[in-house]
Amino acid sequence: MSCTKKLLFMILALALPALASCAPPATPTALPALPETVETEGAVEPVESEPTTLRIGDTYIWDTANPAIAWYGYNYRYLIYDTLIALETMDSYGPGLAEDWAVSDDGLVWTFKIREGVTFHDGTPCTAEDVAWSFNWIKETGLENMSSFLISNARDIVALDDTTLQITVAEPVSNIEYLLMYIWILPRSVWEGMTYDDVQEFDDISAGIGTGPYKLAEWVEGEYMILEANEDYWGGPLAIQRIIIREYATEDAMVQALLAGEVDAIENVPYTAVTVLQERENVEVAILEALTVDELSINTYEDGTQPESLNDPAVRLAIEYAIDRQAIIDVAYLGYGEPATTMVPPALGDWHNSDIEAIPFDPAEGNRILDEAGYLDTDGDGIREYRDGTPLAYRLMATQGATAARMLEIISDGLAQIGISAPPVLMDGDSLYAMLAPAYDYDMIYWSWFMDPDPAFAMLLFTCDQREAWAWNDSGYCNPEFDELYRQQAVTLDHEERRQLIWQMQEMIYEARPYIVLTYGPYIQAYRSDRFTGFGLESGDIFWRAAFLQARPVQ
Repeated sequence: MSCTKKLLFMILALALPALASCAPPATPTALPALPETVETEGAVEPVESEPTTLRIGDTYIWDTANPAIAWYGYNYRYLIYDTLIALETMDSYGPGLAEDWAVSDDGLVWTFKIREGVTFHDGTPCTAEDVAWSFNWIKETGLENMSSFLISNARDIVALDDTTLQITVAEPVSNIEYLLMYIWILPRSVWEGMTYDDVQEFDDISAGIGTGPYKLAEWVEGEYMILEANEDYWGGPLAIQRIIIREYATEDAMVQALLAGEVDAIENVPYTAVTVLQERENVEVAILEALTVDELSINTYEDGTQPESLNDPAVRLAIEYAIDRQAIIDVAYLGYGEPATTMVPPALGDWHNSDIEAIPFDPAEGNRILDEAGYLDTDGDGIREYRDGTPLAYRLMATQGATAARMLEIISDGLAQIGISAPPVLMDGDSLYAMLAPAYDYDMIYWSWFMDPDPAFAMLLFTCDQREAWAWNDSGYCNPEFDELYRQQAVTLDHEERRQLIWQMQEMIYEARPYIVLTYGPYIQAYRSDRFTGFGLESGDIFWRAAFLQARPVQ
């Protein structure tokens, strides 16, 4: 359900296609040229050499400079702000603003050692007291995209001294590293005194003040953004002193900009461009194992508008037998990807339930299941009927786009082979989202997700309390037993015990089929290897902070 990855892990997914309604201009505004020399009286002397600059092409930079209300551009934001704990690879964490941390034996008191001498971009200090203020302000203000379970569960957040932060929680937190990587440290010099309503309206560039390696210097919506190196960054000197992100109207325009040398690297390479880029000298294509998951959401809400027949487990199983995953991979994704089973992708290591096997493409088996369940085509029109005489005819929808169109055609053709009518319908994102919670006015929708580095989010999608407007449960699935397992995994500190709970939850979703999980896909980016090298590949995104900071110019 996304057309770009920028939805970070947790925030990705449900709103990305809506960006099509606010497309940027076809050609980005030219940035002013940097002078190479300046004239002084009696001589022309060179000024300091131009800072090492990396230019990135993207089709959407972000939605706002305000991180407290932002839902996009997370990889760029992590270059600006620090968190206590940082994501280093897709499933491992390391120190951020906290050098070290420990937890009490009962799992209720967490103590963090904060780095000394850190300052915000405006020069104000960032001590443990400032971190505590930031956390408490986020909690008290009720900022949805940063007030995670940890914050709501925290009983006390205090600084014991300038370098020691203590967080006391009401219950143990099984995945505190994951939760803390979403909470940016914000300066009181900018945010103090703001109410929730004030924050919603705030979009001044000063919202970009953090403690991270880069400062937000300039942003023109729909055109470009400039980040300048933070000379006081606690991590030391940076190999790249300036980042310019240019926004392009289409992926094709972005690819052409890389080929022409207008940019040095690009985000989210379309599958159709991979071969062209691979054949070009001095262009490196990074095909990265990622957390991308495609699925077919089936309306499971008890008061939804789906036909009664679609609630039958036999019909859902037959539908899965009629979906040709390999054809989707070969045709829609040009061979990039692999058949999927659960919403926890293999890239998350042992959190992925490897005991679950993908249902093979077998229309004959699908027909057998429907025959046995009593769904017959009594009038010979090629469409089976339910016991009340209504045909097995369903709405099959996705957001507009060439890849989604090809995918729906494959699914629709497979369903026709087992006597189910499901003609593809492409819609704009806003119209499609309006059919989700709380209305649940749909039958089947294809979505694409970029999952979080912890399995909790993949399971959150199916909890009962997420069935509200703009919440995460788009299928309407609700099972108190599942919810209890979700609660248990959230407070289980032992990795193996928590893994068993996560595996059990995946099995429950696999059997109930609120989602038919289709494919796992790579994330593809590209850069000019004649200009830059060294990007880290372990995080599944060369622009993710841990990966990006490894890059350096070619000498």
